[in-house]
Amino acid sequence: MKFKKTKNKISNDENLLPLVNIIFLLLIFFMLAGVIAKQKEMYGVDLATAVIDEYADEDNEIIFIKSDNTIIFNDVAITSQSLGDKLKSLKDKNIIIAADKNISTNMLNKVLIKLNKNQISNIRLLTNEK
Repeated sequence: MKFKKTKNKISNDENLLPLVNIIFLLLIFFMLAGVIAKQKEMYGVDLATAVIDEYADEDNEIIFIKSDNTIIFNDVAITSQSLGDKLKSLKDKNIIIAADKNISTNMLNKVLIKLNKNQISNIRLLTNEK
């Protein structure tokens, strides 16, 4: 009785799995990077430049200050008077200020004074990397 020799086929599917994983990781990275860039551009804030030592990604509240002195807090345009009321409940939160590079120092000082009156001390000024 003669037996046919069966050839063992080498499957290339094992080599394809790491490639699929890398493609999905790149897709997730570019989706997240696009969302962050879109949010910054959505409010038309042109950031100043600075050298950044380190950045820690934490749960932060962001205050956008546009070049026409409009303040946007939690995606809502507010006045500088109502900013103090919004900040009363944020004593232990981290605050990031994304201010347009063309605003006056007077406007930035008003926001910083309101943060100081509400005892918020962990404040970061968002800038572009130099």
